[in-house]
Amino acid sequence: MDVVDAHLHLFKALSDDYPRAIFEGMTPPEREESAERLLAAMDAAGVDRAVYCALSEHDHYLAEVLSDHPGKFAGVSVYDFADPDPLATLQRRIDAGIEGVRFYGLEGEPGADPESLAVFPTLAAMRDAGMKAWFYGPADQVALLDGCLELLGGLKVVMNHLGFLPNMHLELKVDDHARPQFDMPLPPPGLEIVEALAAKHSSVNVHFSGHYAFSGAPYPYRDLQETTDRIYAAFGADRMLMASDWPWIREEPGYPETLGVVDQLLGGIGATERDMIRGGTAMSLFNF
Repeated sequence: MDVVDAHLHLFKALSDDYPRAIFEGMTPPEREESAERLLAAMDAAGVDRAVYCALSEHDHYLAEVLSDHPGKFAGVSVYDFADPDPLATLQRRIDAGIEGVRFYGLEGEPGADPESLAVFPTLAAMRDAGMKAWFYGPADQVALLDGCLELLGGLKVVMNHLGFLPNMHLELKVDDHARPQFDMPLPPPGLEIVEALAAKHSSVNVHFSGHYAFSGAPYPYRDLQETTDRIYAAFGADRMLMASDWPWIREEPGYPETLGVVDQLLGGIGATERDMIRGGTAMSLFNF
């Protein structure tokens, strides 16, 4: 079974050819995280393929990496709520071989009719095209996602980073290692919402990743054991995807160590289940 790192970031130094978002303390304009550096780390760690998620709605380096390394990467872009023609943008991404789009919420008022959401036609087109929706939004947006899934049966969704539901715009901090960090109680208050979503929609998956950003303990993040156990019970191995969130973890705790959290916190599962989390689920979702 191929080993797949199912969520990570690459980017070039900011330029006219490679526009991208700037996150203070994490992605200064001069910083670059190349595919070549990642591929060397993957080879050393025994990782066969990876899912590259763009930092922002800018797809320039993402499309280049997919073209330069066929079969090695799958691509996920980021939805731009200010895009005047999101369906045209989606088609351009499909033509470039991009297979997913990340949403930081759905920008709807709680209780809104799902079909009234500006993003709904894009989600419908993604369902029809077999694309995957990466979801990393606050808890009040999950009910809207639930409503969309009721109307768009079969839409594949991946809840990011153990199903945590932070508000990226309000709660994101940067730690001493230039990594994202969130101060949230454990287990997180949104966990029951994610468990209910998993029970209701078999097309919803979850990343086994992001431990460093939510834990208050050192590696291997034992304070996330209850959260891990509940996520595993809710989704099962065939709907979980191991991911590193490279490059934030490259120095601390390290790339192999990050991928080893599966064996640290889920050491009692069988070999078949381990293989699914470490690559089987990702291989079933993406056309590498």
